[in-house]
Amino acid sequence: MPNLTAATAPLAARPPGELYLLDPELLADPAGGYGRVREQGPVVRAWLTDTQPVWLVTRYDDVREGLRDGRFVSSPDAIEDHSGEDPRRALVDMLNLPAEVQKYFLVSALDTDPPAHTRTRGAVNRAFGARRMQALRPRVEQITADLLDDLRQRSADGVLELVDGLAYPLAVTVVCELAGVPEQDRAVFRRWGDDILVMEPERLRESSPAVVETVLRLLDERRREPADDLLSTLAAAREDEKFRLTEEEAVAMVLNVVMAGYDNTAQLIVNSLAALLTHPDQLKLLQSDPELLPGAVNEFIRWCGPDIMVRMRIAAEDLDFHGTAVRKGDCVQFVLVSANRDPRRYPDPDRLDITRRPFDGTEGHIGFGHGIHYCVGAALSRLQCEIALHTLLERHPGLRLAEGASMSRTVIPGTPPRLPRLPVRI
Repeated sequence: MPNLTAATAPLAARPPGELYLLDPELLADPAGGYGRVREQGPVVRAWLTDTQPVWLVTRYDDVREGLRDGRFVSSPDAIEDHSGEDPRRALVDMLNLPAEVQKYFLVSALDTDPPAHTRTRGAVNRAFGARRMQALRPRVEQITADLLDDLRQRSADGVLELVDGLAYPLAVTVVCELAGVPEQDRAVFRRWGDDILVMEPERLRESSPAVVETVLRLLDERRREPADDLLSTLAAAREDEKFRLTEEEAVAMVLNVVMAGYDNTAQLIVNSLAALLTHPDQLKLLQSDPELLPGAVNEFIRWCGPDIMVRMRIAAEDLDFHGTAVRKGDCVQFVLVSANRDPRRYPDPDRLDITRRPFDGTEGHIGFGHGIHYCVGAALSRLQCEIALHTLLERHPGLRLAEGASMSRTVIPGTPPRLPRLPVRI
C-alpha cells in the first residue's frame, strides 16, 4: 500500500523551499530526488502536506540502523501516553472506507510492534520458508512457460506485451495459489489491488467490502476443510495457543500478502526486464553467462526495486539520531531508493552492474526492508523474477524492445514510476 500516512509531530506551516513529498518532480524521479536529499544530511525534514512534517533518513547505513532501532515504532499503541494522531486511522479516514471494514485495515502486521508483530508474523513465516519456496519452483516455471506459450500464440507480428501478458498474471497466479485463493475469486483481489494503487476512495468503498467478504468466506472454508495453503495456516492460527490470531488479523494478513505479492513482484519483473532491454551490454553479459542471474536479480532490486520507502515509523521517545533531535511522536521515513544508491556504500551507485556483488555477506541491497519488518515474501519475489527472466531469455535470445516502444512511466504516489506496457520483439 502506498505510504501516505500523516505525520504525528506537532503541526506547523511548511517553510518555503522545504521538500514536499508529493512534488511532481520528486514523484517522477524518486531515485534522483531522494538522492539529492541524501547529500543534504543524514536526517532531513520534509512535508507530506503543508502542515504535516516528517523526518527523512536516506543513507544506507542510517536506514539499516534505524530499521533495527526499537525506538522507532510502527504503531502509536507502542508509545506511552501518546496523544497524537494515529497514522493508520488517518489513512483509513482518507480512503473513506466503509465503517464495517475499517477494523480489518487497522491491524496489519506492517503497522504493529512486538509482541503483537511477533505473534502475527510467526503465524505466516512457515508459509514462506526456504523449503517451501524451492518446492514452488517447478510450479512457477510451469506457469511462466504457459503464459509465454499463450503470448506467442496470440502474437501475430512477433511482438509480446510483457506487463499484462507475463508479469502481472504470473505474480497474481503464484501468490493466489500460495494463499489458496481459487481462480474464480482472483478478480476481486486484482480489482481491490488496482484501487489501492490509485488511492481512489469511491472505488475503494465498493472493492474493499467485497475483498474482505471474500477472505472471510475463504477462511471459514479452510477452517472446515484445511488444505496446504496460507489461508489454512491462518485459519488454524486463530485457534493456535501460540499465535491466536483474531479474525481481523487473519484477514489483514491475507490482504497484505496478496497485495504485496502480486504488485511488488510484477513491478520487479517489469523493471528488471526494462533495465536489461535498455542496457544491451548487461543483457549480452547475462545471456553469455546465465549463472549471473541470481546476483543480477539482487542488482535489479537495488537499482530499480519496486519500493521507494518502508512504511512510516514513529519516534517512541525523544532521541538524537545522527545529530538531529527527533521528538517523541515525530514521524520518520526510511527511504530505500536513496539508500540503495548511496555512494558511501556502492562504487558508482547509479550504474547498473549485474556482476556487482556484496562484500559483507548481505544481499547487496536493502530493497526488501530490514529488521523485523523485512518483507516476508522476498524469497518468493526473487524466485519469480529469476524464473521469468531465465525462461524469457532462454526462449527468445534475440529479445529486444519493440519498435516505437515508449518508456514513459505512470506516476502513482508512494510507488516508483511504472511502465504501463512493455512491448518486446522476439
